[in-house]
Amino acid sequence: MTDITDEICKDDTFIFEDMEIDPNEQLSQHQEDGGSQQLLHGHELANDPQSQDEHKLERIPYVGMEFPDEEEAFRFYLDYAKSRGFGIRRGHIYRSSKSQLITCRHFVCDKEGSKCMKDKRQLEKTVYRRRDTRTNCQARMVVSKMKSGLWTIKTFGDAHNHDLLTSPSKVLKIRSHRHISDTCRSLMEALHKSRVGPSQMSRILNETLSNTGSAQITREDCSNHLRAVRSNNIGQECMAIVKFFKEKKLNDDFFFFDMDLDEFGQTRSVFWADGRCRMAYSEFGDVVVFDTTYQTNRFCFPFAPFVGVNHHKQSILSGCALIADEKEESFLWVFQTWMKCMLGKHPQTIITDQDLAMGKAIAKVFPNSGHRLCSWHIGRNSMKYLVDLKSKEGFMGDYNNWLHRSASIEAFESKWGELKATYNIDDKHWLSKMYEIRHKWVFLYWQNIFTAGMTSTQRSESINSFFDGFVNSQTPLDEFVMQYDKALCARRNDEENEDFKTLNSMPNFHTGHPIERHAGEVYTRAVFNIFQAELRESDSMLAERIRDGTDHGKYKVCNHIVIFRRDGIEDGEPIATCSCKKFETEGVLCCHILKIFKKKEVAKIPKNYILRRWSMVARYRSNVMMVDTSNNAFTPLMKWSAQNMCFRIAQSISSLEMYDKIMPKLNDIFKMVGDFSNAREHVLRTEQSEANEEIIGSSSFPATSCGDDVCGPHISILDPKRVKSKGRPKVNTRIKSGIDIQLSLQKKRTCSRCGKKGHYMSTCTFGKTISLNCYINLIHISIDHDFYQ
Repeated sequence: MTDITDEICKDDTFIFEDMEIDPNEQLSQHQEDGGSQQLLHGHELANDPQSQDEHKLERIPYVGMEFPDEEEAFRFYLDYAKSRGFGIRRGHIYRSSKSQLITCRHFVCDKEGSKCMKDKRQLEKTVYRRRDTRTNCQARMVVSKMKSGLWTIKTFGDAHNHDLLTSPSKVLKIRSHRHISDTCRSLMEALHKSRVGPSQMSRILNETLSNTGSAQITREDCSNHLRAVRSNNIGQECMAIVKFFKEKKLNDDFFFFDMDLDEFGQTRSVFWADGRCRMAYSEFGDVVVFDTTYQTNRFCFPFAPFVGVNHHKQSILSGCALIADEKEESFLWVFQTWMKCMLGKHPQTIITDQDLAMGKAIAKVFPNSGHRLCSWHIGRNSMKYLVDLKSKEGFMGDYNNWLHRSASIEAFESKWGELKATYNIDDKHWLSKMYEIRHKWVFLYWQNIFTAGMTSTQRSESINSFFDGFVNSQTPLDEFVMQYDKALCARRNDEENEDFKTLNSMPNFHTGHPIERHAGEVYTRAVFNIFQAELRESDSMLAERIRDGTDHGKYKVCNHIVIFRRDGIEDGEPIATCSCKKFETEGVLCCHILKIFKKKEVAKIPKNYILRRWSMVARYRSNVMMVDTSNNAFTPLMKWSAQNMCFRIAQSISSLEMYDKIMPKLNDIFKMVGDFSNAREHVLRTEQSEANEEIIGSSSFPATSCGDDVCGPHISILDPKRVKSKGRPKVNTRIKSGIDIQLSLQKKRTCSRCGKKGHYMSTCTFGKTISLNCYINLIHISIDHDFYQ
């Protein structure tokens, strides 16, 4: 505003040709009723040069004092008020009728004015008012802009109707003197990003700034500043997310993100995954848990992480999304975008809760992947929906035998007919509906499918619990994305610590068997502990040979059948299967097979029983991805791996000598590519690659990014509608399931008098109201009776 004023004031007559400033007349226009002021008028001090010289030496305002701009006048009066022991604030202003520029400004004492007494007490309501801080003080300084462009004091009143503060420490507590430096504000924001609360933040700042002589920072100061920062960011959160993602893209060439917008440009869904998440998925993407029961932002967007398990049995993230709702369209967008990010590699197994819309989306996007329902949710629902059947004698025993002790799928389906007929279970019952989707949750249908030992969404729940230390239900979207990045770094630090402990230590062997030592060499520390427990448990087992006339060795070990044979020749690779299916589902040999291996003197774990995902070979070391070429088919993953290799070569060239040696070899490679381009076989491959790119999306590769399309120069991304909430923000806001809602309804008390829930008869107001009405009616009857008598 000052710069604009200076430009316009080059023509002095432009501002003041239509007005004459009379300070006394202006001041009377805004004088409070009943107030009195003691002012030193300009003409009285202007004729006293000695008084002006004394005021200049003592830095006391006087009429006629000039300042280059309005802000300089305010700072001068602020310093004067600080030395005297009172606070100030900006008061009334006057503008030019033509240019609308400020020509006069009042700086008043902070106790000027009085509190308005019009409140709810006029409606006969009880009001608890705060203590009054205004005393209608008339001390002020009025500055006006002259034709020369300078600001001069026209009126100065220094008579206060209240006591002035004399203690410097108390003066610094006045609002106008509580100046918080930019460095301190930046430190507040940095501490807030590290999830430091206002109380701890104020203690840290005061300890840091204890020797600077500044005012003590209070908890309210920290809260007010952070609230102001959030208010300034309203409406810009999604654009801030895009800027943050583009910055991540500069440091991580394989960073991927995408956003879904509605027809009005408002954000519906956001997905992102960095390069390491994509690399981890290439190693551990066989089993994924997907859950949306966690809300972590003030827009109530469900947080949808893709969670897996690494070689240390730790939970890892393969990308995450914030979705607007839990409809099929939203799930379709998330799953399709995730496949673009992961170059079309489908997981073998995906575990979710029992959500109908999610199940339909999974069937469309992952037709060849196994979809398993969370066993924990099914167990919770059984507590609710099997109440009527549990009351029948013998049902629980038959139910457990049917569900857990069926020897085969045929026996399972046969027992269902018997169970249904015995206990009169109709087709509309919950158990009948669950039987129709039995292939999604019954173990017999999953005994040959690898799940990494996961049968529920507990991994996802643990990730949500881990994020509680970084976000809450009132976290803005842009802040959530940054805090997510910090949480991800903390998880990866745990993985690196476990890598170090595995590489820098030797396992303790308990049995001395060669197969135990071999397991200690190939497995990570966490997986070796599981293997060692199985091996020790096998020592207490007995193996009984079953003669069935076949060439294979068949053994019974603790009610489980183990079939052992060797591949081809007598000394070939040992092959064993067990009816417990532990290796098929978890990837670690069970104690039953290990018992037979020790009996057959197998000294090492066969190669077929060592999964790469449980060994240290799968640890994160570089950006090079292992690509499977055994199927003789070109895949987008191969193209990404080759592009990654070229990118690493370009990044590693750091000298002229390296450049001279590498460039001739690269030229030979490009000549080879040119030769292939002339062949028809290469044309077919190119067409296939282009078709794959249309499915996967060119944004998946480092050359381009979804972010480049989303945040174009002509596209504006709007924040979604804000969801208001009351009360203290919850740390975690897990969406309640049907069983949670039902249990909460059952806990409510039922009144035996009125039949309503939430109270007992002793606290029921219905009976008291009836009694009071009866008492009033009796009084009226008694009065009427006395009147007629």
